[in-house]
Amino acid sequence: LTISQHKLGTRSIVLIHHSGCGLEAITEDFRTELEMAVGQRPAWAVEAFRDADQDVRQSMQRVRTNPFLLHTDDVRGFVFDVKTGLLREIDRDAR
Repeated sequence: LTISQHKLGTRSIVLIHHSGCGLEAITEDFRTELEMAVGQRPAWAVEAFRDADQDVRQSMQRVRTNPFLLHTDDVRGFVFDVKTGLLREIDRDAR
């Protein structure tokens, strides 16, 4: 997104998550499993989640507060339902 805005002039951001995401089925324990398997703990967090809607809201907030982005006023988030094929917009303020 930073490259897109700084070098390509984009201004709008659309985030799309999907239902049934594999990140809903794992935990931060994956980092420990990975460390056991390869001998090095990853520096990054797994960032698993249980609620796709809430995760989209969190992602939109992260984008809006990212200091490397030039344009954060047009950020929209959606969840794609893989069973129905419907794309549902997430209200950034709903809980």
